Amino acid sequence: MILGGGVCGVGAGITLLREGNDDFVILERAAALGGTWLHNSYPGCGVDIPSHLYSFSFAPNPEWRHTFAKRDELMGYVADTAEQFGVPAHVHFGTEILDAAWDGESQRWQIDTNRGRYSSRFFIVAAGPLHEPEIPSLPGRESFQGEMFHSSQWPADFDASGRNIAVIGAGASAIQFVPEIQRSAAAVTLFQRTPSWVMPKVDWHTSRFERFAMRHVPGLMRIARWVEWAPLDLLVKTILHPRLARMAHVIARWNINRAIKDPDLRRKVTPDYVMGCKRTAISNNFYPALAAPNVDVIHGAVTEIREHSVIGSDGNEYPVDTVVWGTGFKVLTDHPVAERIRGSEGITLADTWQGSPKAYNGTVISGFPNMFMMFGPNIGTVSGFVMAEAQLDYIAGAMRAVHHGRLSSIDVRPEAQAAFCAEIDRVLEGSVFTAGGCTSYYLDKTGRVALAWPWTMAKMRRHLRSFDLAPYAVVNSRRITLPVGVRGISS
Repeated sequence: MILGGGVCGVGAGITLLREGNDDFVILERAAALGGTWLHNSYPGCGVDIPSHLYSFSFAPNPEWRHTFAKRDELMGYVADTAEQFGVPAHVHFGTEILDAAWDGESQRWQIDTNRGRYSSRFFIVAAGPLHEPEIPSLPGRESFQGEMFHSSQWPADFDASGRNIAVIGAGASAIQFVPEIQRSAAAVTLFQRTPSWVMPKVDWHTSRFERFAMRHVPGLMRIARWVEWAPLDLLVKTILHPRLARMAHVIARWNINRAIKDPDLRRKVTPDYVMGCKRTAISNNFYPALAAPNVDVIHGAVTEIREHSVIGSDGNEYPVDTVVWGTGFKVLTDHPVAERIRGSEGITLADTWQGSPKAYNGTVISGFPNMFMMFGPNIGTVSGFVMAEAQLDYIAGAMRAVHHGRLSSIDVRPEAQAAFCAEIDRVLEGSVFTAGGCTSYYLDKTGRVALAWPWTMAKMRRHLRSFDLAPYAVVNSRRITLPVGVRGISS
């Protein structure tokens, strides 16, 4: 059983099919594949990782139209790749998980959904944490008489022309859509609590010749992937050394200064923390948009919403007819499905974590046998596709070990998980996440770095390429006939 039809879920389905196993189901509550990229369709939406690296290594794409793919192009790639490997035949669309519980007697996961019950030996949780909108409950929000929506729920027919728009939040999504709506809006008021570091974007529209070469020159796409990979892995190493990370401030400040001449606005948009402490963005048009005469940047949060205006933390009232929430998503510390998954002791994943997510190898969680979480604790890295492939290597190895050993279930031992997390904490002590002078969604409620993998992507691939059964408690069985099973649906 695979929960979620985004990049990780599609990758999981492809991995099982490549392993020769077609006995699985992908549960997807939406009407199409794509996950985060399906839900986020705001203007300017695109990838901030180079396209050849933000794709599956086993399905290279010579047709990328941009160095950094746009949202619709990436959606097309995911759909085409899924179709190529036969994934759609295994997807149950419009299916939402209500409860998933490990049954020790049957040694299976019993999964209740809005369309009935499923039973499965293995449970791959590929429902990423960054898809449920986070909207603050501000006083007066229900009284607003204009149009209001989150960036991930962008109306298909929305036209910014002539509107007076309040954008609340200045993170990665706002950095992409603000320049788009600024062009036609009468006024845009951007409320930012904390500015982001924004680096220049080395992007271009690929030529016919480039795409022709990618199609016909042997090994060229592999070379392009590694050319994109190497500098990003080098960049990853700077997170452990705040002094090195500060060196990139020179480029980021140049990016600000070349577009913004007003000293007061420069001050507002320049972060006071070390780059990498929060998510770093890339853009060539965000700062020029902020410098436009129809944009006002308010340093501070919104404290109240009225019928035709918003109130800033500065106490001023700002008349608007549209509110766009750029406030991000529920993150790993309050994972959207954690309250719906119960392990061997009947305790939910949310209660097990208690706001401080921990896992072994970022993939398995003690007390949750035969369950694998993609984009779990301490596995976040630069490219989600690299992360997914690394985890899927590990998951496939685990399933093979269970099958070949004629085991019923495996459950990572608490001491093994604790040792792995202790090593993560040791490596990340003094990193930009903990010593960079900010708070971010990389940290859990105790201040521990819960999201990030502290080493390079190359090390992640090496580390998760092989599976070792030694850290696991196992339950033996002689009744197993399939490496992965999904048994029937009952209404």
